[in-house]
Amino acid sequence: MSANGGKQHQPAGGGRGGGKKAGRYLVAVEQCNSYNPEKTYHALQKALLAIRFTATRGGKVLLKPNIIGQNTPEQATTTHPGIVDALCRYFSDHGCSISVGDSSAFYQGGSTREGMETSGIAAVARKYGAALLPFETTRLRKITSGTCLDPFYVTEAVFSHDIVVNLPKLKVHRLARYTGAIKNMYGCIVGGSKQIYHKRFQHRENYQELWGKPIVDVYEAVMPGLTVMDAVIGLDRDGPAGNGEPRFTGLLLASESGPALDVVACRIIGIDPERVPAVREAMERGLVSPDKIKVSGAIPSIPYVMLPDLKVATGIMGKAGDYIFDQFLVRPVINRKKCTRCDACIESCAVGAIRYDRERLPVVDPVRCIHCYCCESYCGEGAITLRGSAVNMVMRGVRRILKL
Repeated sequence: MSANGGKQHQPAGGGRGGGKKAGRYLVAVEQCNSYNPEKTYHALQKALLAIRFTATRGGKVLLKPNIIGQNTPEQATTTHPGIVDALCRYFSDHGCSISVGDSSAFYQGGSTREGMETSGIAAVARKYGAALLPFETTRLRKITSGTCLDPFYVTEAVFSHDIVVNLPKLKVHRLARYTGAIKNMYGCIVGGSKQIYHKRFQHRENYQELWGKPIVDVYEAVMPGLTVMDAVIGLDRDGPAGNGEPRFTGLLLASESGPALDVVACRIIGIDPERVPAVREAMERGLVSPDKIKVSGAIPSIPYVMLPDLKVATGIMGKAGDYIFDQFLVRPVINRKKCTRCDACIESCAVGAIRYDRERLPVVDPVRCIHCYCCESYCGEGAITLRGSAVNMVMRGVRRILKL
């Protein structure tokens, strides 16, 4: 479902479209000074016309916004519901079946589904009859085509739709420096698995520079067919959570090439695309050539302010950081009295972390578990719950109070 109406290629290794995007890279930059529904929809129509995108009537569409947590639209950390509304309206007018899915960065009570409510995105989905799809309620697919992460697991939802539409929020990012189209696809990694993959690399001296490689691995596995960026109000100074500062930017960007859109967005906010590890990695893999990007519309200069680069903690501080990092994770706990031994969790677990013990009672192997949190939804009897440590509960309380 693109300008040529074709479906996306699925290569070996479990990915959706890891091939290089050859030829032209069209990026539309449209003025959009508010989230007024008519203004937003008009800007979207102009942008899609400029990049020559045409929806395939009756297709299955997965909208992937950025729902980092249980934040409100005013905090400018999540994709604004007005942008989601415009895309739902567009694809609804083309007779498409629409799902809206994501997986929040950190576990909170109610998880991604609650984040869909607080962000206002759930209300938009209900307005258009779109399905809400927290990725932790889906099956996972093993991907073996990564250059840095191998293997890794993403939601099966991206493979059961004709097109994935990427809806990032323009933000600066404490680790990634800038977060946009490429980075937003990391949300297709489900639940606490995101932290698990971070942990593999966070003690390396070049952690900040290296982190672009895993992000691009995930992007290539998913390969969205369309990206529309919410840059009406971005997040400046710090990010990606609610400790950043909302910044009026007044733009909507669109492209069939997420990396090309990221190059243009970086130029707008005054950051060299080469300084963004994920964008630089996409260039090195041939996913975009900056000199081949054609832009429809003016590229304004709206410099954002970013924090200094991270320093990798070592010694006692490094160990303390590891401890805190681990406390963000929750673990599945099985209530054996409720368990009916239906085998659903065992059959559905992508990594085979749940098995029967000698008494034929289910147990979770903590070594194999990737903390995707999916097993809670796999159990129809409510026998699996997610529990964190006392420290985890305190941290969740602080995040709720500070609205992070």
